[in-house]
Amino acid sequence: MQILLGVTLSLLAGGIATALYAWLVWWLDRHEKEPWWLLVLVFVWGAVPAVVLSVVAEVILDVPISVLGQGLAYEIAGTSLVAPVVEEVAKGLAVFGVLFFVRREMDNVLDGIVYGAMAGLGFALTENFFYFVGSLLKVGWGLWVVVVLTRAIIFGLNHAFFTGITGAALGYARLSTNAATRLFVPLLGLSGAILFHAVHNFGATLASVTCFGLLFSLVADWGGILMLGVVIGLVWRQEKQWIQTQLKSEVGTTLRRDVYDLAVSYRKRVRTQLRALCRGDVRAWRLSRRLTQAATELAFKKHQLATLGDEGETKQLIEGLRDRLVKLQR
Repeated sequence: MQILLGVTLSLLAGGIATALYAWLVWWLDRHEKEPWWLLVLVFVWGAVPAVVLSVVAEVILDVPISVLGQGLAYEIAGTSLVAPVVEEVAKGLAVFGVLFFVRREMDNVLDGIVYGAMAGLGFALTENFFYFVGSLLKVGWGLWVVVVLTRAIIFGLNHAFFTGITGAALGYARLSTNAATRLFVPLLGLSGAILFHAVHNFGATLASVTCFGLLFSLVADWGGILMLGVVIGLVWRQEKQWIQTQLKSEVGTTLRRDVYDLAVSYRKRVRTQLRALCRGDVRAWRLSRRLTQAATELAFKKHQLATLGDEGETKQLIEGLRDRLVKLQR
């Protein structure tokens, strides 16, 4: 009975925290939401295949480092050298997959962060569950509470943050016309994710020797998260500029002026949609969402066309978005 209760509570603790973090990531993508099915696919990749790949790779790589014995050096080598590389590559494959197979759905740095964070949250959900149950079976409820608070709350955004760095680099490379940038920036981003992950694991491992180890991890992790937050703020400003510039010429032909105003102003967009919901007018709420989503996507695709040229389907996508907007405004 205790085991069943522990499994249930572990699922709830991990699931509730993950749901809140996933909502936060979804909200951060304020101007043009990514397709829900693709976010789910990336999340599932992080939760299952990435975990399986990581476990298999870590078991294999444990053989050469086992010569260090079973002391602190062996533990540091496993957690700070092997695990960060294996896990960040496994999670990062989801974002690379989006870029290569569904390229049209990655428009910029923020999109990369969103996909990377969702893959990281999926990985964290599975990993945390096993840590929660393991701590309960090993020691009891006292350790279970500590592990839940530590992994789900204090360090709850870690995996999302680490893989978000990889995603940010891929999003940046997405809009570059320089071949060297497209090659080396993603590798640099992956290296950054591995480095922050390694620093966290190193501090967490040292926590068994000194309390300053955990403080070291805390400062590094939250400092990095704040840094990523600044990047997101800058991208928001950049996206708004794209929307203003690229949609201005569409007013009077493709767009009504009021729709342009909604697309440009995030606050006005949210206020309009909330008012529709408060009136119980679900149709108006859905129409407003569809209009602003299509208008923002049109702006982003026009920016891509101006920056990268026609990638084979960009012009076609632009014309399709224009037709959709005209139909929605009838």
